[in-house]
Amino acid sequence: MTSIIENRFAPIKDSRLLVVGGCGGIGRELVAAAAELGISVCVADLSASIKANPPGGGVKAVAFDATVPEQVAEGVANAAQLLGGIDGLVNLPGFANREALVGELGADEWDETLAGNLRSMYLTTTAALPHLKQSSAGAIVNMASGQGTRPLPRFSAYSAAKAGVISLTKSTALEHAPVRANAVAPGAVVTAFFTGGTGREAKENTFNIEAYAKTVPLGRPAYPADIVGPILFLLSPSAGFVNGQVLHINGGGLMP
Repeated sequence: MTSIIENRFAPIKDSRLLVVGGCGGIGRELVAAAAELGISVCVADLSASIKANPPGGGVKAVAFDATVPEQVAEGVANAAQLLGGIDGLVNLPGFANREALVGELGADEWDETLAGNLRSMYLTTTAALPHLKQSSAGAIVNMASGQGTRPLPRFSAYSAAKAGVISLTKSTALEHAPVRANAVAPGAVVTAFFTGGTGREAKENTFNIEAYAKTVPLGRPAYPADIVGPILFLLSPSAGFVNGQVLHINGGGLMP
């Protein structure tokens, strides 16, 4: 059986990958898969998240708050030094706002949600672009969401942020080619996201995953492994002519 590397459906061996938010549920699975393929990986996350979920297998780590420009600039520079350059950037940070109608969510909560989901990706992209432009195959994959296309009630800030991620991805693809920029937009993925996220204070899960699964043609929610393969593909030589696209991963639950 031909390997994934021989098929060129993943970044080539020894390529250099920075995964921001790499200590979350999807991030940990992505990092493990990339390391197994011989990719040099550096995880960037909050120091508390790195402490709680330290990357193994020789994977490097840098700690910074992705919403703070000075920390991002220094952290990405440190990651590039540790890796010897950056060929791929995966932006995974994000969390949902408190459930509230438009007009009921406080301005600070709105700003915090947009900062965590959108500002963070702008800052890390800005810091990584000079390094990606030095690569022969620079590529970015941003974590969007189906809610960026079809908002759900009571999640206006999160939906707005993810719509912004989609636009940021397309603008980056348009303005900074040959560095490629694409996004994945999952539906519900079974991770700690539903209880606040890996790097945040835990909260009660109010999302009914069983009821959601009944709305999906494939009859189940997504798991981290369902998202990892598409991310690796978008970073790979096989996706070398894919730029500015949004790949929806939801079992057929949303077909924009």
